[in-house]
Amino acid sequence: MTAHEMIVQEVQDITPHLRRVVFGGAGTAGYLAHPPCVPNIKLYFPRPGQDLDHPGVDERGRWAFSGDQRSRVRTYTVRWMDAAAGQLAVDFVRHGDEGLASAWVQRTAPGAVLGALGGGGRVLKPGGYALMFGDETALPAISDMLEQMPADQHGQVFIEVHDQAEIHQLAKPEGVQVHWLPRAGAPAGSTRLLIEAMEQVALPEGTGFAGVHLWVSAESEVVRFARKWAAAAGVQRANQLIIGYWHRQLDEVAYAKESDHDRVKGEMDYERPGHEHDAQHKHEHEHSHEH
Repeated sequence: MTAHEMIVQEVQDITPHLRRVVFGGAGTAGYLAHPPCVPNIKLYFPRPGQDLDHPGVDERGRWAFSGDQRSRVRTYTVRWMDAAAGQLAVDFVRHGDEGLASAWVQRTAPGAVLGALGGGGRVLKPGGYALMFGDETALPAISDMLEQMPADQHGQVFIEVHDQAEIHQLAKPEGVQVHWLPRAGAPAGSTRLLIEAMEQVALPEGTGFAGVHLWVSAESEVVRFARKWAAAAGVQRANQLIIGYWHRQLDEVAYAKESDHDRVKGEMDYERPGHEHDAQHKHEHEHSHEH
């Protein structure tokens, strides 16, 4: 077993800070042929200026990383996929040359290669009254979930972005309101926009927090506040999914080791139909070397 080698076919700038990369080739088709492959994908980046090197596999069939290989794995959302065409797209937030992934996407062009190591993950389950909060790192996941919602879904979505130029049209059910929270160029993680949105959110008359399905993903401080806020508001633990996507002082690997992305037990456990892990595979995936 080796990483699926996905070839960049197209690069599209959705906004000044959001770049979509479309992957294809035999490796992409191979990845899509073996669910679960959405909503999330583990992307494996080469060392800058070098060809993609492949991790090994241990006796249990799990990835066995050596050297700096584990530090070059990042988790992203599959923005769209077309299994028949053997294509998928990933949206990247552009931060210049601040990190491995950001530097890669800043320079990428058709023909570049990334590895895909696996996929899966939980999403907001349909029904209830949807409340979603996230920053631009969560925007691809929010956009994907909005497109997958039933037509009669109701709810509100709050999205913090760099500035007004990042606001763009999202496909969504008519009953779901989207609130954009531009931070006027302030550094990511430096404002209280999402926290204030939670504190001030108003539900429709006759709707209580016990009937809310809550999804929050942003910087660690925001998600830790969200968990306390949700408990005080009365959101049921089984109807909430709160996961830190990033930490201002840690990279993804260190954040996972330090606090498992601020996850807790007992939260919403809903996987996209057709892409569920079986019980044994799910257990091994959640405790594998990838996390």
